[in-house]
Amino acid sequence: MWLYRLKRLLAEREVLIGLGIFGIAVMVADLFNDLNWSVAAAVTRGVGLLLLMLLLVWEFVLRPRLRQPVPVPLVFTEERDRAKARAIFNAFVESMGLTKAVRVLEELSPLERNDFLIRLDRTNPRDSSQPDDWQKAWEELLHEWEREVDRRLTDEPFVGEGRCYHIFPHIVLPLSFALGASVGLRRSMVLYHHQPDRYYRVLDLTEPRCLFRDPDPAIPPPQCIPQDLDTLPEVPRLILHLAISERHSVAFENHPDHEQAANAALMYQQTLNPEEDWLPYVQWFWQKANPLMARYPHVDLCLKSPSVIAFALGMAFSRTSHITVCHWLENQYVPVFPLSLIERRLPFD
Repeated sequence: MWLYRLKRLLAEREVLIGLGIFGIAVMVADLFNDLNWSVAAAVTRGVGLLLLMLLLVWEFVLRPRLRQPVPVPLVFTEERDRAKARAIFNAFVESMGLTKAVRVLEELSPLERNDFLIRLDRTNPRDSSQPDDWQKAWEELLHEWEREVDRRLTDEPFVGEGRCYHIFPHIVLPLSFALGASVGLRRSMVLYHHQPDRYYRVLDLTEPRCLFRDPDPAIPPPQCIPQDLDTLPEVPRLILHLAISERHSVAFENHPDHEQAANAALMYQQTLNPEEDWLPYVQWFWQKANPLMARYPHVDLCLKSPSVIAFALGMAFSRTSHITVCHWLENQYVPVFPLSLIERRLPFD
């Protein structure tokens, strides 16, 4: 373990060690020796050794007590052009201060920079209503994440200190929800949102079970349609809309099977402020929707929200296997991804 910590120390602080201790202190001490100031030279070397000892104490004694997980930046994107996809990744890690994290990961793991950029390369189901196309796209993204990244982070320090994924999900809503449901509560997350020319850290899920805590009372619950959800008919199927949108309203008739099902919506008719914490909105959705979903053996879930909200909702509802996520296509919601696919082999175990 100490060897890996020493490697990480050198990778993260090579400039500080090189210039601050071995560089400046040694050069100043040599200068004092040339001037025959032996006492000053000795004091300078002593100060340099003291700084080195303090740095080692911080790294091996104080820092382990803080137990900060290793940050792992990750971008999922539908962008087919490699150069444009790399530009998205570079802009994300640079603007959010994750460049050093990438360099440390390259030093301490078998991963390279390109491994942290996961493109939907073989097939994009955005224009498809066929569940098979969505399953293939989900399997492609999940394979790259679980097997090509997560399973290769199995040595120290990733086992001893843990790892926290810093994710920008630049993908369509059903796939974002499916990836969140795939990882569930088994990994720590920080999720990022992008608005023109800027990225924002909007969801801190380093302790994923915070999704189930009571929301901040300063954030009101979503509008319920109908207002009394207990009045919904007891039928086999529920079509549930979860929406955060200032420009769009919920229309139950947008689902082709709405007449044969119970229809409900939880909605925030607003645009979220990326400078604020978005966790309470996800917590409210979970608190309101979870008991409602439990009343129905089949649930079609229609989403209208930022992609990071869909990802976090997937984490929250990860074990609700009777959900089928819908996709907005040709002015209607089409069921495309059943969460029961994930239950066949739980990823990230």
